[in-house]
Amino acid sequence: MTAAGGRDKVSGADEMRLIPTAQAPPSMATRASERRALVAGCIGNFVEWYDFALYGAFATIIAATFFPGDDPVARLLAAFGVFGVGFLARPAGALLFAHWGDRFGRRGALVATILLMALVTGGIGALPGYDAIGWAAPALLVLLRAGQGVAGGGEYGGSAAFVVEYAPPDRRGWYGGWQWATVALGLAAGIAAAAVLSAVLPGPELHRWGWRLAFLAALPLGLVGLYIRRRLEETPGFLAVQRREASRTPLADTLRTARRQLVVGFAMVAAATATFNVFYVFLPSHLATTGRAPLSRALAGAVVGLLVGTAVAPVAGRLSDRVGRRPVVVGGGVALLLVTVPACWLIQRGTAGALLLGYTAIGLALGVLALSSYLAELFPTRLRYSGLSLTYGLASVLFGGTAPVLAALLARRAGGALPAAWYASAVTAVAIACVLVAADTTHRGLDEETG
Repeated sequence: MTAAGGRDKVSGADEMRLIPTAQAPPSMATRASERRALVAGCIGNFVEWYDFALYGAFATIIAATFFPGDDPVARLLAAFGVFGVGFLARPAGALLFAHWGDRFGRRGALVATILLMALVTGGIGALPGYDAIGWAAPALLVLLRAGQGVAGGGEYGGSAAFVVEYAPPDRRGWYGGWQWATVALGLAAGIAAAAVLSAVLPGPELHRWGWRLAFLAALPLGLVGLYIRRRLEETPGFLAVQRREASRTPLADTLRTARRQLVVGFAMVAAATATFNVFYVFLPSHLATTGRAPLSRALAGAVVGLLVGTAVAPVAGRLSDRVGRRPVVVGGGVALLLVTVPACWLIQRGTAGALLLGYTAIGLALGVLALSSYLAELFPTRLRYSGLSLTYGLASVLFGGTAPVLAALLARRAGGALPAAWYASAVTAVAIACVLVAADTTHRGLDEETG
């Protein structure tokens, strides 16, 4: 039946069905899927950094287990050399998984990264030592560390893209803040696990088998993450791009069309990773080696700083939803610039109070950076995985992996750690300048180009 003017009559129920989906309030299922996406994106990041902390905490035991000889210093250097393999392998993982994620989808790439990370981390815990299988032990350790690097190179960019693309438009900073927080939380968990095992197990048992438990724990963690990730759908943003046609050569397209965004992202990751590795990788060992503080006290201070960063990152992310991404990122960069040298000076003193103050200050500043949402918004959806992976993979190798070695060389020449802090501050100053000349990304759509 038709009404005047030729328009069809529809019932109230039919009218409700004709309302566009975008105008309807989000369902509980949609909110639940967003929360599952947040957990799925964060858990792989957590496992990656959990392993990172474990290897450093148990470096002396790993050196004695997998490398022959009577010189403990030479064995420790060999163990740290294998540690560096993980950094060198990250760009390979970034290239592999970035192409996969932008060409075929984020979900499949992230399922692969967390599965690989869990298997190779658990594999280190199960790997026989040199006394059992000879030179095959260090050779296999190198392969497993390389596998961790490949998985880690694809994990951060994919998980950040996944979380931000699932997040409600007005809460991308909040979701990205949680993803950033799991970096610190994973490290804190790894250091805490090492500390607990060291406290409850006698020395011989810890060296023989106890340290392996912490690595083997990555297997159930990874399987939980795998289960969650396999249950999720692809991100709505990628599905929309796929319908239009995803980029066939996302890495090449990113290098050709997003060079300015790559420079900004690279600079910010370089500042964060250089500062982080100076304070959380180099300084605890430096304090213990020079007798300024026992390693247990230095690590306890580091854990406090990491927990502060974990607590602050989501709050800073939520603040960026309200006042803008760039003001918060610049504010965090300025805070980092101001506290890096004073915090290092305090930590060098080695007292419990100085360690607490110094690590709290640096953890607070790193937490305020909350980079994940800012970095993700720099790149359009069809290139986001590639852009994030390139910035993270290259900056973590060139500035993260080299920072502890450079810091040690500077400390040997100067007799203290302050030159390393000045170096990290210089990198941060360059990063702030890059962000200041870039556009704010807060209120742009995820597919809009930025500069």
